[in-house]
Amino acid sequence: MLIVDLRCLEQASAEIEGEIPADDPLWEDSGVELATPLAVQVTADGSSARGVWVRGSFLGRIRSRCRRCLEQVEIEVAEELAVYFDPDASATDEDVTLYALDPQADELDLRPSLKERLVLALPAYPVCREVCRGLCPHCGAKLNEGECGCDAAESDPRWGPLQGLHSED
Repeated sequence: MLIVDLRCLEQASAEIEGEIPADDPLWEDSGVELATPLAVQVTADGSSARGVWVRGSFLGRIRSRCRRCLEQVEIEVAEELAVYFDPDASATDEDVTLYALDPQADELDLRPSLKERLVLALPAYPVCREVCRGLCPHCGAKLNEGECGCDAAESDPRWGPLQGLHSED
């Protein structure tokens, strides 16, 4: 489990290893589809009164669609993690490495913060490969599989009024 017993942190730091399964309900509303469990390895230091530092890393694979050709791709996400759970922080703080901690809590569930960190680590524009040619803007053919045969000179008639503005030097 990815639960930190805050009472044990008073004496020593805690080494925590675990996984969040791909089918865990945690991912339901996240827009993330895991292809593998999210493997987590962290160290927690501190106390519920002073705050808790959690440092380590997570590793997993997600399923997504290529931004250019719309093919299904799997992307590895490996991220270093350094977050602070502060008993004086509020849930509205904007620092993405700072989380609120109930000073009366006996346990700290790392899963919600790991979910957020994974979402922030995802690439904004996933691609199947850097040289992906995408789809033809006219007929929608997959250009990675070959030329589509469209007339490249075809243009959208809405651009017609701007055609005369092109000047040759």
